Amino acid sequence: MFKPYKLIISCVIFLSVTVGYSQPKTIQVIDEVIAVVGNTPILRSELDILVTQLDPEIAPTNEVRCDLLQRLLINKMLVHQALIDSIPLTDAEVEDRIDNNLRIFERQMNNKANLEKYLGMTTDEYKKQIFHKLKAQMLMEKMEQSIKSEIKITPKEVRDFYNNLPVDSLPYISAEVEIASLVLKPKPSKDAIDFAKEEIALLKERIEGGESFARLAGIYSEDPGSKRQGGLLPEFGRGDMVPEFERTAYSLKKDSMSDIIETTYGFHVLKLIDKRGDKVTVRHILIRPKLLDSDIELTKERIDSVYQLIESGKVKWCDAVKNYSEDEMTKPFCGFLTDESIGTQRIPFEYLDKDISKIASAMKPGEYYAPEIAYSQDGTPYYRIIYLKDETKPHVANLEMDWQRIQLLAMEDKKEKQMDKWSEKKKKETYISIKKDYLNCDYFNDWITKK
Repeated sequence: MFKPYKLIISCVIFLSVTVGYSQPKTIQVIDEVIAVVGNTPILRSELDILVTQLDPEIAPTNEVRCDLLQRLLINKMLVHQALIDSIPLTDAEVEDRIDNNLRIFERQMNNKANLEKYLGMTTDEYKKQIFHKLKAQMLMEKMEQSIKSEIKITPKEVRDFYNNLPVDSLPYISAEVEIASLVLKPKPSKDAIDFAKEEIALLKERIEGGESFARLAGIYSEDPGSKRQGGLLPEFGRGDMVPEFERTAYSLKKDSMSDIIETTYGFHVLKLIDKRGDKVTVRHILIRPKLLDSDIELTKERIDSVYQLIESGKVKWCDAVKNYSEDEMTKPFCGFLTDESIGTQRIPFEYLDKDISKIASAMKPGEYYAPEIAYSQDGTPYYRIIYLKDETKPHVANLEMDWQRIQLLAMEDKKEKQMDKWSEKKKKETYISIKKDYLNCDYFNDWITKK
């Protein structure tokens, strides 16, 4: 079984030679083919890159290099089999991922010029350089997904997995909490709403009069995430945005501008930049109605009255969340935060937002924390009530308390075993050659195709 060393798999390949000046001239080989899978070579540089990306705590011993080479062999075999099985992957899908990644990187680096300086080449040159490497990686991912997709696990298998774990290998679970919130958001006045509509209408008129959409978005938009990019958002698909925004984006033609629309965030105008398949890229300008102190004070009065109903026992927590909370993400779950990776409401204490962590540490299970003002990532204020339902002390994992976590571990173990079975079978059906210098890995004799 392959050992999951902490590294980032990369397929960047460097190929060069250095010529010495002594007589006679000697050639120092910087790269070489160390293995072949099917008709695909594995270069020494690929293995060296994996070694450099190891966790600093792991020494690059011969055993470690053997394990990394085995990972490369399996990856190449996945790509080889994906091509044999005609796993569907279009060039457009690869280009879409490259473009989306570049948009994200461009936002992180503020502009395209900074990104190209960091890359040391133009984005078009980078796309050409990375295309085939990324396509191979995506084929590998799709092939591995197809191998693992049908795997299911039964309760008995979960129990057997847990019972077969050595005592010193049982996971240690840190402190966890079941914590929920009820949120009320201040509503802007009618005058503020009307003023915001007038502002965005004027901007729309200026764009229609010939001014640059990107320039006005950079000056006036109140979406801090896209403002610096002239309103440009990363590519998105269906279900990624609020419904009103999404419907408008998909209804536009390339380079056309939308009418003014309203969402929970405020008022927008959109411009469609590109549409490829089921993905779209847009620029937008957002204008938010301004909140007054009186709007915030009114919200405080509302949430204080809800708090009194809960504290007095006149309304149960879940009913209060259902009837009053304005956080649509947590409302269906009685306001509870959830760990989406395993679908549980028990959240590790260290995963909590810093402010909520501070509040929770001062609470006892069953308590409600009096309403307080908080701020979303974009600076918008809101009020919330915090409810701590339960707290779990640090402990060694057990089936009674940690079924979902152990089930996830058991599933991952079963998937890895399935991959081991697949690789054992496929290496006997695939042409594999490994350079003799690398045959000091004990188990590689079984990999080599016998002539």
